[in-house]
Amino acid sequence: MPNTSLTCKFAVIILAAVAFAPHARGESAEDFFKGKQMSLIVGYNPGGSYDVYSRLAAQLLPKYLPGKPVIAVKHMPGVASVKAANYLFQQAPKDGSTIGMIGQQLALTQALRDPAVAYDMRKFAWLGRFTPIIEVSLTWHTSPTKTINDAMQRETVMAATSAGATTDIMPTMMNKLAGTRFKIVKGYRGTTGTILAMERGETEGAHATLENLLFGKPQWLREKTVNVLVQYAQRRHPQFPTVPAMVEFGKTEEDKQVLNLFGSTAEVGRALMTPPDVPADRLAVLRRAVAAMFDDPAFKAEMDKRNLEFGPMSGDELQKLIGKTLDVSPDIVTRSISLARP
Repeated sequence: MPNTSLTCKFAVIILAAVAFAPHARGESAEDFFKGKQMSLIVGYNPGGSYDVYSRLAAQLLPKYLPGKPVIAVKHMPGVASVKAANYLFQQAPKDGSTIGMIGQQLALTQALRDPAVAYDMRKFAWLGRFTPIIEVSLTWHTSPTKTINDAMQRETVMAATSAGATTDIMPTMMNKLAGTRFKIVKGYRGTTGTILAMERGETEGAHATLENLLFGKPQWLREKTVNVLVQYAQRRHPQFPTVPAMVEFGKTEEDKQVLNLFGSTAEVGRALMTPPDVPADRLAVLRRAVAAMFDDPAFKAEMDKRNLEFGPMSGDELQKLIGKTLDVSPDIVTRSISLARP
C-alpha cells in the first residue's frame, strides 16, 4: 500500500519549488531586470577599444533596460579572449544578468579548431554591434617600409601580442600568401602595447585598428607619422581607398576564400552577446534595449562626442554572420589552418 504521508511530503516540496520559481510566480522579463546587478565580461585588458565600447555600454545601456539595472564591467583577458568566451559559454549565469564583449576573431579561432576553444559561437545570443573594426599593419615614419610592396622587399619587424591572436595570425597570413617579410615579435600587452613598442623604436611596426588612427591618433594620419600597409578586411575602408585589403592578395580561388574567411573578423567588430540558453523573453528585452540605444539620437551624439566610429548591426544579422563564417568547407578550413601556423 502506498505511503500516503511520504507522498504528501513530496507533493508539498514540489509545489513549494514551483511556487518559488521566478517564471511560475509570474515574474516578467521586465521585472527581472529591475534593480539587477549585471556583469559585462570583456575578453581583454583595460585600455583598448574593447574596454572603451564595453564601458560605454555599461554606462548607457541601463537607460534602455526596464528598471535601470547597474552593469559592472569585468575584464577577463587570456588566450586572445578565448578565456572569456569559454567562461561565458560554460560557467557564466544564463539568466540574462551577464552579457559579454569578446574578440571579433573568435569565430575564426573556432573554425581553425584551436584546442583552447570550449565554446560554440553559434550558440551565443548576439545582441548587436556598435561598429565593424578593421585591423591594419602599420609602420612608424622612420621605417624604410612605407607600403605593402616595401614589406615584400625587406624584413620588417612587427610587434604582436600572443600566438593565435590576430596580431600574429594576420601578418603570418600575409607572409605566406602575399610574400611579405614581416618578422613578428610577440609578447606585448594588447594593441596598445604593440603601438607603444613601435613608438619606442623596439619594432618598426605594429598591429592596430583604423579606429585607433581615425579617432585616437588622427594627427598621425595628418602628419604622416605612420604608414598604413594593409587592411585586414573583405573590402577597403572608404577613408583608406589606396590601402589594399587582404582579400586582394589571393592568387587562387581557394586562397581568396581563405582570405575572405580571415577578413570576416572585421565585420563582427565590437559587439555585445550573452551566454547560451538565456530565457527567450529576457533575451528579447536585451535585444530591444540595444536596438533602442543604437536608434537614439542622444546615443549617436555621445558616440560623436567621444570620437567613436558607429556602424551598427542588429543581433539577428550578427547571428547570421557568425553562422556564415563557420559554414565553410573542410578544404578551406584545412588550408586556413596550415596558413595560420607560423
